Amino acid sequence: MTRLRRASALLVAAGLAIGGAGPGAASATAAITPTAPLPISVTLSALRPIAPQPGDTLVVRGTLTNNSAEPVSGLAVQLRLGGAISARSTFDSFADDPTGSVSALPISLTVATPLPTANLAAGEHEPFTLQAAMNPATTGLPTSSWQVRELGISVTGLTTFGAGTVGSLRTFLPWAPRDAIGPKALNVAWLWPLADRPHRDGSAPWRDDDLASQFAATGRLTGLVHAAAAAAHQAPPPPPVGHGHKANPKKTAPPRSAARDVSITWAIDPMLLDDADAMRAGYQVSRSPKPAAGTGSAAARSWLGAVRAATSGAEVIPLPYGDPDVAAAVRNGLATLVGVAATTGRNIIQRLLPAATFLSAGWPPGGLIDQHAVDALFSDGATSLVLSDTALPPVTPPNETPGALASLVTAAGTIPTALTDSILSTAVDNGSVSAGDARITLQRYLAETLMIEAEAPSDQRSIVIAPARRWAPTPTLAADLLADTGKVPWLGSTTVGDILAGAPSTVVQRQPLTYPGSAREAELPAAYVKGVARQQHILSQLTGILPPGDSETRPFSIALLRALSSAWRGEPAARRIWLGAFAGELHAMSSGVRIVSAPYSTVTLTGHGGKVPVTLANDLNAPVNITVQLENATQRLTLPHNGRVKVAIPANRQTTVDVHAVARTSGVFPLQVQLLTPSGQKYGAPVQLYVRSTVYGTITLVITGAAAAALLVAVGIRLIRRARAARRAAAAGV
Repeated sequence: MTRLRRASALLVAAGLAIGGAGPGAASATAAITPTAPLPISVTLSALRPIAPQPGDTLVVRGTLTNNSAEPVSGLAVQLRLGGAISARSTFDSFADDPTGSVSALPISLTVATPLPTANLAAGEHEPFTLQAAMNPATTGLPTSSWQVRELGISVTGLTTFGAGTVGSLRTFLPWAPRDAIGPKALNVAWLWPLADRPHRDGSAPWRDDDLASQFAATGRLTGLVHAAAAAAHQAPPPPPVGHGHKANPKKTAPPRSAARDVSITWAIDPMLLDDADAMRAGYQVSRSPKPAAGTGSAAARSWLGAVRAATSGAEVIPLPYGDPDVAAAVRNGLATLVGVAATTGRNIIQRLLPAATFLSAGWPPGGLIDQHAVDALFSDGATSLVLSDTALPPVTPPNETPGALASLVTAAGTIPTALTDSILSTAVDNGSVSAGDARITLQRYLAETLMIEAEAPSDQRSIVIAPARRWAPTPTLAADLLADTGKVPWLGSTTVGDILAGAPSTVVQRQPLTYPGSAREAELPAAYVKGVARQQHILSQLTGILPPGDSETRPFSIALLRALSSAWRGEPAARRIWLGAFAGELHAMSSGVRIVSAPYSTVTLTGHGGKVPVTLANDLNAPVNITVQLENATQRLTLPHNGRVKVAIPANRQTTVDVHAVARTSGVFPLQVQLLTPSGQKYGAPVQLYVRSTVYGTITLVITGAAAAALLVAVGIRLIRRARAARRAAAAGV
C-alpha cells in the first residue's frame, strides 16, 4: 500500500489523469487508465464492533490523506457492502488489492457524507467517521447463517480532471449472528515467536546496543510478550463465592460471546534469553574510542521477568541456539553444529524458564525443510515438526481448508507434523507496516477465519498461524490479533501441542515433502557456511590443546552458533562483516600459542649429534598441551621419536624445547617445525629453520683413509728403496 501511495503522488505531480467517471467528467475519462492510482489514500483506524450482530450500529473510523500534488475539493465518504465470499481464492484476490475499486459493491450502507473539511490541500489529511445500522431487512444480511461480506469505503471529490472517485479502501465484514452459532468453532493455535538477530560474537564488548530499545517498555520484544500475556488471561474472573453467588462445582466453558483466554505456543530462540541474562548483569558495548557501558540492563531484567511470568505453565518450543539455518548447515557439513545448538538451547531455556512446558518440535526457518535437515532435527531430539502447509501440499485441493495436523512419512518412520496456514501467516506478517495496514490485517484475519469455519461448520478443525521469526508488528496489532481470537464467536483456542497429539485427517492425502528452489535460494550461501566451517576447525584445534573443561573458548563456541543464525539470510553485507570480525578475534586468540623461534635461523651441530632448540609461547590465560614436530625433508638427519616432543606450556609463558638430532653428513639443510594438537592435527603455521652439520660422512672417511693408506704405502716403498740403495752402496765400498 505504501508503494501505491508514493506512486500516486508521483503520477499526479506529472499531470496524469486521475479519478473516475462522474457528472461533468466525460472529457476527463479519456485520459484515465485502469491502473492509475487515486489521489486520496484511505486508512482504517477502527471498526467496531469486531463481530457486529443484528441491530448493532457499525462504526468505522479512518483518515483521508491527499497524496497528490494538487488540492482535492468536495470530498464525501460512503460505506458500501458487497456480496458474500464463497471461496478463499476469491477472498484473497479481494484482500490482496486493498485500494482497488469498490464501485461494484451493490449496497450503500451510508449516504455519501461530506466531510467537515471537504477540501484537502496536497499532503493534508482529514479524519472521518461512518455509522451504519446492521439491519438485516435493509442490508440483506442473514440471521441464521454466518458469512463474510465485502466492505468498501468510497471517497468522491473534485480534481482538476473532474469529479468522481478519488479514493477507496476494501476490507471485510465478518457476520456471525450468535443465534446461528454452529456446534464446532474453528480452533486457532498461535505460534508466537521471540527471536532477534545476533548482537555479540566472541569478544567482550557487544557489537551494538539495539536490544536495549527492544527490551524497553515500548519496544518490539516487550510488546510481543505483553500482548501474549494479556490474551492468555483476558477471561473475566469467576464471581466470588458468597454475597449471593453460589459456587458451581462443575467447570463449564464460557459462552462464546464472552472474552476467553487464548492459549499461546511460544517459539523462543534461547540466544535471546541468554543475551537478556547477560545484559542484566551489566555489559560493555563497542564505542569509539573505547567501549562504554550498555544501557539496557534494567530493561533486560524487566523483560526476562515478564517472559518468565508469561510462559509459566505455557507451551514453549525451544529453537536451537541462534535459530540456525538448519538446511544450509546440514547441506554443508555442519550437522554437528546444529546438534550443539539444539542441546545448548534446551539447557538455557530449562535454566531460565523452569516453569514452562516444553514441546520437542522442530520449526525450521520459513517452515520449509529438506529430508536431510529433517533427519538432523530428529537426531537432535525433535519428536515432531511444524512446517508450512506448502511443504506438504494436498494431492488434490480439497473443497474446504483442511485441518492443521498431517503426517510426514520418512525412512525413520511417520512424524506428526503441524502445518501452518501460509496465507494467514503471510497476511499477518505484511500487516506490520503502519497503523492503517494493521487494521486492514486484523479485519482480514477475522473475516478469513470466519470463512474457513463457514466452509464446514460441523467439522472440528484447527489451524496454526505462525508470524515470521523476527516479526515487528505495530504496537496494537499483536495485542488485537490475540485478544480478538478469544472474543469472536467463531473462534476457539488451542495449542500446537494439542494439535500434534490428535489424529491426522485420513481424507486429505498429501504429497511427499516439498522443498522448492525458492527455499534453497533463500538459505545462507554455501560459501558463507563453509567460511563458518573453517572457523569451527580453528576453534576445534584451539579447544584440543586446552585442558578438558576449560572455559577459555566458550565465548567463541557460542559465537560460532550465532554465525549460523537464519537472521543472516538476505543480509550479505552484515553477515560478511560479522563473520570477518569473529574470524579476526578467533585468529588472534589461536595465535597466542605459536613458535617464536626466528624463521630461517640456523642451528649448528658441532658433533655427530646435537640439540635443535625450538622456542614456544603461550599467551593464553590457561596452560596448553602441544606437540612439536620436526620434519627433515632431505633425510640428512636422524630424528628420534619421529621428531616429536610433547610439551606442556604454562599460561602466559614461553618455553624452549630441545629436539635431539643426529647428523648423517655435513652441510646446511632445511628443517620444518610444526605444532600439533594432542590428536595429531596441525596447529598454526610451520616455521622453517636451517641446520648446519660439521661432522664427516662415511664416504669422506673412506676416501681420507684410503688416501692415507696410499700415502703410507708410497712412503714405505721409498724407504725400502732407500734402504736397499744404501746396502748396495755399502757393499760396493768394501
